[in-house]
Amino acid sequence: MSTHGTSRASATRSVYLDALRAVALVRVIVYHASSAWWVTAFTAMPLMFFIAGTLYAASLERRPAARVVRDRYRRILEPYWVYLAAMVALWGSLGVLGEITPANWVGFVLPVLSVNGPQGPGEDTLLHLTWFALWYIQMHLVLSLVGSPLRRAQTHRPRTMWAVMGVAFGLAAAVAPALAIAIFYAACWIIGYYHFDGRLDAALRSRWPVVCAVTLPLGTVAFVGFHSRAPMVAAVGVALLGAFWLCLAVGLQPWIEPHLTARRTRSVITWFSQRSLTIYLWHGVVLYAIYELALPGWTNLFTRLAWCAALLPVAVVLFGWAEDLAARRPAQLWPRLPSSRMAPPSDAAGTIDLREQPAPPPGGPSTHNETGLGHT
Repeated sequence: MSTHGTSRASATRSVYLDALRAVALVRVIVYHASSAWWVTAFTAMPLMFFIAGTLYAASLERRPAARVVRDRYRRILEPYWVYLAAMVALWGSLGVLGEITPANWVGFVLPVLSVNGPQGPGEDTLLHLTWFALWYIQMHLVLSLVGSPLRRAQTHRPRTMWAVMGVAFGLAAAVAPALAIAIFYAACWIIGYYHFDGRLDAALRSRWPVVCAVTLPLGTVAFVGFHSRAPMVAAVGVALLGAFWLCLAVGLQPWIEPHLTARRTRSVITWFSQRSLTIYLWHGVVLYAIYELALPGWTNLFTRLAWCAALLPVAVVLFGWAEDLAARRPAQLWPRLPSSRMAPPSDAAGTIDLREQPAPPPGGPSTHNETGLGHT
């Protein structure tokens, strides 16, 4: 797919986007460990969908759309099916498999076909922690499936596309706030396309402080003031807060990214990046184990987070290899950076520059790469 005009983004490998994804994953874990409604103000999903959209656009630059979808489905579904097999074994041992309807079995095996997201056993018990977050997998698969048409609409008919999405968001906010939030997440995915093109950065270069100064107070008032009284207003508040965090992340990139080049920092970011799907899938299972086993100090939030920090790496070691196999790379128990003796002298793989740059010669090699949940 061609990009706008004679400019495009040079996207080799984004240590900054990987770092943002790591921060977003940690925020997801904190929210699910605390169940505090106000943590939603520090929303993570807009960033995760934004990053996924950026990397999806990079994939479309390198490969035909059908192959992008196939590769992405493989890299998500294969580790997911490993997780599902383990959960079926757990549910079977607890004798609750009969609670799963035939329709939900279809939704579990192929989440993209589920109507309301995969619904597992024990919906009103702690067991829901083993499946309640799977809606993100479903939505990611749906957006991957329609990602190429969205890219064409964003490229050729942006005004029509945004008008339709704006009307859909307004109608959904009035009757189904949860659907409105999903539409907003889809918008974040599309904004990732603009980030890949370099157009978002150019538009926000001098405006992001103003945008942040407007969206933060408005979003806070709408969400905090109306979260329990007016879901429609609260949905708008969540969208405004999501826009704030996304805009802040893009605006601060030039100041933060240079501090992410140290090898130890990049090693931590790489670990999160190559195991993001495993972390997302298994953090709920870890929380279930903490509650169900009543591990020491489990009633204290900080202790629960400490247990998560101790047990999630165990899950990564036990099941993270599935992400390597799905990505068609050698399996590793613990992802790590290549040896510095093997790294290219320029160390170019550690940075990304999404600013507009001259287009490469026709037929030149593409350098786009992506990794983790929200990548090919």
